[in-house]
Amino acid sequence: MKRLKVYLKDGINVAAVMGLGDTIAQLFFDKKPLDEWDAGRTLRFGIVGLVFVGPTLGRWYHFLESRVPKTYSPMRRGVTKMLIDQTLFAPPFTMAMSFLVPLTNGEPIDRIRQRILDSYVSILVRNYMLWPAAQMLNFRFVPLGYQVLYAQFIALVWNCYLSMILNS
Repeated sequence: MKRLKVYLKDGINVAAVMGLGDTIAQLFFDKKPLDEWDAGRTLRFGIVGLVFVGPTLGRWYHFLESRVPKTYSPMRRGVTKMLIDQTLFAPPFTMAMSFLVPLTNGEPIDRIRQRILDSYVSILVRNYMLWPAAQMLNFRFVPLGYQVLYAQFIALVWNCYLSMILNS
């Protein structure tokens, strides 16, 4: 029950931050006037955060915490977690997001497939420009209970980018 509350809290926090990121992307990057803001798109992006991103990150961070030896120095633990995160988690998670976001917006599967072929590598390359350093700090300095929230503050910028790419 306690773990469920943690996943729910993570999901709610992530939903709020992802929704904010989509709103910022629409209003400031897409330069939509407020009366053209697509609240449904923002809601759908937030729901992906609630039911997929938040719980997935929470489980992943707990998994990393349990698997990387606590006998390592704090720096070595941080580096090890970041390397595992960026090699084993980031590629499939990015793929999943590249599929789920357009799917929730009602895009046909063949168009999603083509979008992934066109943009996945670019998104992943940009992922590696931001997330290794961010996750190093996260895994080295942020207590486990706050790691999902920290990642979401970094993700505010990332979500603006993802929202622009995946909703275009």
